[in-house]
Amino acid sequence: MALRSEERSEELDAYMVTWKLEREFGGMTTVCTQRAGLFAQRYGRSFIVTFNRDPKLSQTVEDLVARGKLDPKVQVLNIYSFLAQHDITAQDRIPERKAQPEHQDFELQHTVYYGDEPQLAFSQSSSAGPDAATTQLRFLRKDGSTFLLDTRFTDTTGKNRRIVEVLDRAGNITARFPSAASLYRHWLSQLADRDNTLVVVDSKYTASMLGSWETKIVPKLYAFHSVHVTKGESLLTGELSDPHSPVIAQRKLWDGFVFLTEGQRAIYNRRFGDADTTFVIPNPLKSSAVTPVVEGQDAPERKPTQLIAAGSLTTNKNVAAAIKVVAELVRRGHAPVLHVVGQGSQREKLEQLCAKLGVEDAVIFHGFSDKLPTFFATCTAQLFTSSNEGQALVLLEAQAQGCVPISFDINFGPADSIQDSVNGFLVPAGDITRMADRAEQLMTDPQLAAQLSANARKFAQEYASRDLVSLWEETMSIASKIKQLGARQEVPEFSARLKSVEFLERGALKISVAHKAKLPRDTGFEFVIVQRDNEAEVKVYAASEFDEQQAVFTIDVAGVKEARTQEKPTDVFLRMRVGSSMLMKRLGVENSRVLPYFTSHNNLSFKPEK
Repeated sequence: MALRSEERSEELDAYMVTWKLEREFGGMTTVCTQRAGLFAQRYGRSFIVTFNRDPKLSQTVEDLVARGKLDPKVQVLNIYSFLAQHDITAQDRIPERKAQPEHQDFELQHTVYYGDEPQLAFSQSSSAGPDAATTQLRFLRKDGSTFLLDTRFTDTTGKNRRIVEVLDRAGNITARFPSAASLYRHWLSQLADRDNTLVVVDSKYTASMLGSWETKIVPKLYAFHSVHVTKGESLLTGELSDPHSPVIAQRKLWDGFVFLTEGQRAIYNRRFGDADTTFVIPNPLKSSAVTPVVEGQDAPERKPTQLIAAGSLTTNKNVAAAIKVVAELVRRGHAPVLHVVGQGSQREKLEQLCAKLGVEDAVIFHGFSDKLPTFFATCTAQLFTSSNEGQALVLLEAQAQGCVPISFDINFGPADSIQDSVNGFLVPAGDITRMADRAEQLMTDPQLAAQLSANARKFAQEYASRDLVSLWEETMSIASKIKQLGARQEVPEFSARLKSVEFLERGALKISVAHKAKLPRDTGFEFVIVQRDNEAEVKVYAASEFDEQQAVFTIDVAGVKEARTQEKPTDVFLRMRVGSSMLMKRLGVENSRVLPYFTSHNNLSFKPEK
């Protein structure tokens, strides 16, 4: 294969796996490219792996390198570009087709050409049959030979079928797959399943296809870039976010999950366990983003009234809150200017909000800009109003330029970068008035603004100097050792239904919970009392006895008292542990129309049927 050149470093090959690489991209791809750059600087090269069909990829890579968005030592490997130039190792036994398309009289419908040589066909789309229901994509090398056929059709039983076939230059089929994802996995194994190799999957979409990728040697790591729970849901039992749900469902098939903050890792571990295979590695901060103050060199002029909100204009980024802060400052008699840097689907609504609040002249929409450091260098404060985040690298980018962040205190990220009133401000999530108060302080107190600005710049410089490559190497080493020990145990499906409550002496309780789970080796159950507001654990009781139907817990008087004396209500969960893995479920009862309850006078009553 082409990757085994004389220049190859035997120390470490790092592969950053994502779905696509485009000329303009967001935060996740930025992290992917910057991480690849760190490894390229350390080892002389690294790789970004992509899977989308992109006939203009070579021009995109050249453009990114020219603009400083991609280290020139980073090699971009795309499945289609690779197959157009190289042969893959043939399958030992090429599987037979499970079905044949009824119609094979394909007629050409559309041709896509190579971006660098527009006279050469890259792919041809064809269809067959009276309703054109059978389709075929043919991918061609620049010499006109076919390297891949992707055929889709419905068989005689009504089942959708897909046949993906790889061809050598002589036209011989060397590999056949029932899906594109199985081809991706086959190719990745040949690229990276070997010693001294790191594989990090960044894209959630790509990760959903790689869960079943069975590696023999290299540990398979997935990097979380955002919160894994749906907005507004309980971190302990709430619905998982749509993109992350399939990845977490296949967590036993991964060798490690890497989180950006200790807070997110901790809440994941409380819910799923797996503490030995979860890690924390923050995002890299591009060193060029840190602009030191050089004696004799004029720094960009920072204007007290200039504020900035940077990020995509989406619902989650909640730029509307920043606009409302500006409106509040105007109401107080100030003349702020908010620079909104970013683009997205919410722009029209945000412009309408400005008009409604009468602050059209105080808010400037710049769209996308690759001059973000300059914006940060000229603004006094950054208004960070996201609903949820993984880490929020943009906070560090602002601090690197001495722009003081004022952020909603959300899960997760801001508190990892901001020490309140030292290098920025944290305010309660959604509190427009408090954020306006902090912005007003910075706008009217030059001494305070200068001190926080200096602290912010110092923090970002120290952050950028961290050796993140070594952290990834250490993570890879630990994950490799765990992988060698064999498969990890999985928590089986179980229920959490209250079966009975027995009142013991002095107010203690004996509680039976029906779980109806098969019991693997090293199983245990816990009764967990949790604060409702912050989900902190108040008390945990191990089961005194359990079998395959139920678990029994004895809750002592001290535990009952501690639960009852909390300022806010407490909730109860059943936690099942299997080895180092675990899962929590809210404890409840089967639906019942006759469920009794106790009145404030400790009398037994029945609620009326509604």
